[in-house]
Amino acid sequence: MSNKTEKLKLSKWLDKNIPAYFQNKGMLIEILENIAEATIPIRGLLERGITSREISHRMNIKKPINKSINLYDEEQIHEDILTHGIIIQALKERDVKYSFVASEEAEPILGDGIFGITIDPVDGSSNVAVNRTVGTIVGIYNQQGKIVCTFYALYGIFTNLVIAINGIVAEFILDTSPYSMTFYHYVFQEIKQMPNPVKGGIRCLGGDPNMWSAKCKNYENKLIEHKLKDRYSGSFVGDFHAILKFGGVYGYFPSPKPKIRLYYEWFPLAFIVKTLGGNFIAIGNDNNPDKITLMEEIEPLQRKNVKDIHAIVCGGILGSEKMIDLFLTQ
Repeated sequence: MSNKTEKLKLSKWLDKNIPAYFQNKGMLIEILENIAEATIPIRGLLERGITSREISHRMNIKKPINKSINLYDEEQIHEDILTHGIIIQALKERDVKYSFVASEEAEPILGDGIFGITIDPVDGSSNVAVNRTVGTIVGIYNQQGKIVCTFYALYGIFTNLVIAINGIVAEFILDTSPYSMTFYHYVFQEIKQMPNPVKGGIRCLGGDPNMWSAKCKNYENKLIEHKLKDRYSGSFVGDFHAILKFGGVYGYFPSPKPKIRLYYEWFPLAFIVKTLGGNFIAIGNDNNPDKITLMEEIEPLQRKNVKDIHAIVCGGILGSEKMIDLFLTQ
């Protein structure tokens, strides 16, 4: 009798763990499967040295003629443009229905489906040149503009995918045992939990400390007093994954202006952290760098307003509940 344990693929796990009464379950699973599958050639590009030219040719992705600037006036590296194209191409080829697809790298695309999709194709893309961890962040919104599911794929020593849906956060590992990249797939690893320590864990704080407000500087001192180790790497998704393991907090403070994208980065990862019992607050506005806004107070992202608000940036902190409380109780 074989002792081999069957590997549960992402598609089967989704079907098993999303209840039948979940509205538009089949359509949601189709979106998740297709975007997750699109991260595999992205992984090939970033981890295994497959050339940008080779993947562009294989997937028939058009290249820009001139130097490209994204919506935030930042120069796009080729990986930014290419990975965006890989995901959009995957959705188009399979005729996936969506309400909108909004990506950091281009203006939103409107459709006639139910779910809205936000994509940060390569979070931390500036780290590619120095071989640090980067990832893809995806948020799925219902017609009311509320997040119903998010996931990220992390491209490091191995490739994993962490997804939050229906009150569960689960981790999957990319199984690369077959010889052909065509047959790679994500298999279930474990249900995630996040520590909520009174002391210890890690702190990952971004922005220019010389320009933080007095309140934000005081908060950093409190974290140091509570023995949180400094682990900021410049890759939001990479630092976030470490916080899921060790507990702690990720923050990016206005210095003087904020930088992190609200709907592409903060919201999807905040949905994961809140599912695990943690918390997220947005920090700062044009008039007050210490203004606190709760996730529930932020405008929902819908087809009718996506072109107006999708590019909003803000400061914020997310992580273990006790560490967020240290900021709220100052």
